[in-house]
Amino acid sequence: MRKAIALFTTQSGRRLVRNISSLENVSSRREYLNTKFHGTPSRLGLNRSYCEIQGSICWNCQAKSEGKDQFFCGKCGSLQDVNSKCDYFKLYSLSNSFNLNPTELTTRFRQLQSTLHPDKYSNKSKREQTNSLEWSSLVNKAYKTLSVPIDRGEYLLQQQGISIPEDNSTLDKEFLMEMMEKNEEVEEATKDNILELLQTVQNELKEAAVELEEIFNQNDFEKAKFLLIRMKYFRSLEKNIKDKAVRLGAVK
Repeated sequence: MRKAIALFTTQSGRRLVRNISSLENVSSRREYLNTKFHGTPSRLGLNRSYCEIQGSICWNCQAKSEGKDQFFCGKCGSLQDVNSKCDYFKLYSLSNSFNLNPTELTTRFRQLQSTLHPDKYSNKSKREQTNSLEWSSLVNKAYKTLSVPIDRGEYLLQQQGISIPEDNSTLDKEFLMEMMEKNEEVEEATKDNILELLQTVQNELKEAAVELEEIFNQNDFEKAKFLLIRMKYFRSLEKNIKDKAVRLGAVK
């Protein structure tokens, strides 16, 4: 108690009191004090609704979560266990939509990794070290999914309970014939025209991504499903072309 009184009679202590008084509510003041004395800041400066689980219990101090921050305990600041079922969009504090800003996604990815990177927990408990590895892995997985239009679209469909079949039973014969012809073109391609084929397929994918965005805006999930199936075929074709371009020495 004497130490606390002494603190608030110093110049830095008086400044601390002024800073606390300027905050509007109790939760903000509590977080500020945690930052000063326990190293528990609002780590990202983002909307703290990453992967909420209302009523979860901290493994370290047994405090009940208020559902505001799934990463850190609001009381002791310990890095919490991974919520493997969390929504990727919530993890990145983004709206649940196909249309997203790639720059914003990348910025949030860097912020999350800066906060959760295992190097920051090398001196923490084994539990927190394990949690940081798992959170970092989940952040990477979510980023790879959301940053690629096809994978992002498929993830949105999964949220609607719609899965994309592995076989080609839902595709019309005309499209399958088109894919066969394109694969034959790849087999016959030379160093002189392989990059032209690659550009053509990549343009097809870009145009399809624009169409897919419009379809998701209309919430036409079945139509999105069929377009995604086609896009996955084109992505496979793109990979085959890239592999052959390397073999032919057209690219390094």
